[in-house]
Amino acid sequence: MRARLLVTVLMVAVSSGCASGGATSGASHSNRSRDFIPEAEITSRARDATNALQIIELLRPEMLRSRGVSSPAPTAKPDESFPRVYVDDIAFGNINTLSNLSTLSIKEIRFINAQNATTRWGTGHTGGVILVTTKK
Repeated sequence: MRARLLVTVLMVAVSSGCASGGATSGASHSNRSRDFIPEAEITSRARDATNALQIIELLRPEMLRSRGVSSPAPTAKPDESFPRVYVDDIAFGNINTLSNLSTLSIKEIRFINAQNATTRWGTGHTGGVILVTTKK
């Protein structure tokens, strides 16, 4: 009986500790959006990556993944399942063009899902958009 009580007390203590520890670490992760890379985070990793593609690969590689083509249209290109790149709201190209953007010029990077990208820029954004905002 005493051993069972000790195990129960230990389990409660451990779960309480994990919950409070989880809340603390969870709070720090809630500031780190999977769809947003702020200037401070870009700057802190500038020596590890010199361009936007490297920064995204390092910090949020999920932004670069294919979302798949929603309908098998005969004219759909395989490239359409990947995000398109916009710089300061202007079409810039495909993911490879991110390597042309120096980290020193970037204020922030956002991933815009397909639905919101279509609302903002029109059709043809099946893979969403990576929106790079530069320091002006």
